[in-house]
Amino acid sequence: MKISATTYHRIEEIPREVWNGLAAQSSPIVEWDYIQALEGSRSVCVEKGYIPAHTVLSTESGPIGIAPLFERDRAWVEFGDNGLIAFLSELTGLPFHSGLVGSIPYTPIPGYDFLSAPEVDPSPVYRRLLDQIDARAAERGLSTSRLYFIAPGSPLHRILPEYGYVELATPYLLWRNPGYASFDDYLGSFKSSRRTKIKREWRSMAGRGISFRMVPGAEAGEDFYRDIHTLYRDTWYRHMSPGIRPFLNDTFFKMLSGPFRERVLFAEASLDGRRAALALFYRKADSLWGRYWGTFRDIPFLHFATCYYFPIAYAIDAGIRLFDPGFGGEHKIIRGFESVQVSHFIKFFDERQRKIAYAVLDQMRDQLMPK
Repeated sequence: MKISATTYHRIEEIPREVWNGLAAQSSPIVEWDYIQALEGSRSVCVEKGYIPAHTVLSTESGPIGIAPLFERDRAWVEFGDNGLIAFLSELTGLPFHSGLVGSIPYTPIPGYDFLSAPEVDPSPVYRRLLDQIDARAAERGLSTSRLYFIAPGSPLHRILPEYGYVELATPYLLWRNPGYASFDDYLGSFKSSRRTKIKREWRSMAGRGISFRMVPGAEAGEDFYRDIHTLYRDTWYRHMSPGIRPFLNDTFFKMLSGPFRERVLFAEASLDGRRAALALFYRKADSLWGRYWGTFRDIPFLHFATCYYFPIAYAIDAGIRLFDPGFGGEHKIIRGFESVQVSHFIKFFDERQRKIAYAVLDQMRDQLMPK
């Protein structure tokens, strides 16, 4: 069977139905519509250090595999390596940051994967795609290949070490429903003091007259997408260092209201008939992902209620098995989220750079290497 490989520098060059046909069982962040919103809004572009290099394997019958990839000339905001690549580049003056990156920009969710046709064995397809990464790295003189936030259960976990990738690990927080039938069951999982505190925080919302609802993206008006962008920017400038501009723009959020709206949910908090806060979520099958939030009113515990308590109550009622609340936040642990290990893989092509990197990794083993 003859297999050809083609690299595309815009996701729009690949038919949406082809891409999404291979992504049917994958996380929504690797679906065509989400990546196209990033690229089409120019939140992801050459000026921001991202050159799309999506690699498609095809037979005479059509595409059988896709590796969503970006060529990078920097290593900023890649999240998964704890700054290792940037540190190595600065320490040595060598171009560790020059590489191919398998990741969904600005979206540190453990859901990245290669895509393959459901009727074929994915392992040979994944190996062919990795061969293409090696070939492109050699052709372009790239120093590294970096694949971040690999989806649980992906064949990549098993195959990447065979290709010379070193595995890194970072902690990540998730909520899993062990079989709760109600929010009271969730509360009952805590010790008395913690249960009392969560009850007090959650009930204070009703005491203040705040109500919540989950609004499907397909039913949400333009004001939802406009407001979540406004709140995203406001939250950004409250918490990020001055001078660092928001990663995402208004066009990105407008584009989420296109076909991707079928994956979108908004948790809306209202007070006195007016919107007090919004949180943006993506849903696919029995999993829920929390992304961005913001508030028009500074109200104690409104963040916890909008982003954790209400979504957990919704998840229980809706039969959602897994709730990913988003990157970071140790305060989630005391609210029932569990710490899991997320894997990232890096390959160093240059022998000199590889020796330096391994020496540094040996010193950082307890921090970055999986246990």
